[in-house]
Amino acid sequence: MALTPVFLGDRSAFSCNSDLSKRSRIFVGVRTITHPTLSESSQVHARNTLNTAMLPESTPILIVGAGPTGLACAISLVTNGVRPQDITIVDAQAQGLNWSRALVIHAKTLEELDTVDCADMLADRGTHSSHVSIRSKSTVLLKANFESLASRTRFPFALLVSQADTEHYLEERLKHLGVIVRRPHRLVNIEGADEGVRATFEGGEVVKVRYLVGADGSRSTVRRLAGIPFKDPVTGKDPHSEETRGEVSTERPVNVAVADVHLSGDIPVSTDGNLFFGRLGMLLFVQLPPPLNGTDLRSVYRLAFPVQPGTKDVTKKVLMEYLRVGLGRPEAELPTIDSIIFSSTFRIRFAVADRFSQSIGGGEIALVGDAAHIHAPIGGQGMNLGIRDAIQLGRVLTNILVVDASDDKPSTKKAYSAHALERYSDDRRPLALEVIRMTKLLTWIAALEGGVAQLVRNTLLWVLGSMPWVRNMMALRLSGL
Repeated sequence: MALTPVFLGDRSAFSCNSDLSKRSRIFVGVRTITHPTLSESSQVHARNTLNTAMLPESTPILIVGAGPTGLACAISLVTNGVRPQDITIVDAQAQGLNWSRALVIHAKTLEELDTVDCADMLADRGTHSSHVSIRSKSTVLLKANFESLASRTRFPFALLVSQADTEHYLEERLKHLGVIVRRPHRLVNIEGADEGVRATFEGGEVVKVRYLVGADGSRSTVRRLAGIPFKDPVTGKDPHSEETRGEVSTERPVNVAVADVHLSGDIPVSTDGNLFFGRLGMLLFVQLPPPLNGTDLRSVYRLAFPVQPGTKDVTKKVLMEYLRVGLGRPEAELPTIDSIIFSSTFRIRFAVADRFSQSIGGGEIALVGDAAHIHAPIGGQGMNLGIRDAIQLGRVLTNILVVDASDDKPSTKKAYSAHALERYSDDRRPLALEVIRMTKLLTWIAALEGGVAQLVRNTLLWVLGSMPWVRNMMALRLSGL
């Protein structure tokens, strides 16, 4: 028996601006799932608020990790028709993120977010960048032209917004839909059972789960406990395993420092994302909106650049040196760093899970975001790909729950769920591999050393940047469309 549920509903029924006085329904095949009205969502919200630290004894869907991918998956589930009470989302942290690495949302991701009524609220918050420029001091070498996407999307720009803001808006949207993130709960074990998966938490709680979603980052506990290999597709090494540390690799490791700062003085005025190539390597320079709910209404500037392995402290002196070399200005014409809001260092790693889904006992596990794939931040692809994973998985799991609620045989339901999640994995994994290939190449280009190599690179980029079709193609590739 072939089961292929198809969504037929009008997504505008779930818009925050639509009339929610009537019960909205989304049709899946010939079945109907009722979506709660605003008043019903508020009632669920109120009930859940009283028990945010408590876990249920059982839940059809457990999402581990409440970053952008976990939140997007939960939102996708509810807006596609799953009842809020059938979703449990947990996070090991006591509160949400108040700093961030990711800073851009591309057009394809905004289109996916639009299907769950989250695009406009984020677009209103961030800066619409029509170009991303690669520069050598004041010379523009190559500029990705996002305006050229106007015929393909209603989001012909790169949206510059901090990951902290993205998480804030997604979590508020999820609360509005009646689902509360339960914190802090750290997963420590999973085991298969006839009825699904038993998930055990650090506090001793055991939750019976039918579908377990791993949205818990690159060091995913869900992925590790499920025994799913996580390897660099080129070297075949797990980037986090003890045995790979200190080994000689054919790829030179790249360590990156990230800092959010307040500037004053002669600040370069541009809403573009700017990547400067200089003697010290690359310098990312991006203007972001002021922090949410902050008293300082000045823009925040994101700086990122390569550092030596072992570097921990990002000082004003180091930042000023990279600004001087990257911008190519005399010291008297440089902006002043008034304060460092946040800084961090990390090593760029590349890896992809062997599979994004797996059957365990009578249940299923699926991976999204960094739990499934990691790569260099250049191009701003990581969070974007993860959010798109999550929204697609939400649609897949909604279809599966419809089949689970049918009168079909248990064996048919089990076969359908396993097959649907295998298809999800088959759809998403090649996209992750493509992004890894692209970001490996971009990282290699940006990290070139030596005056001759850098001169050849810059000259080639300048020649390519003189061709409109190259500028347009670069924007298309980055956008994900």
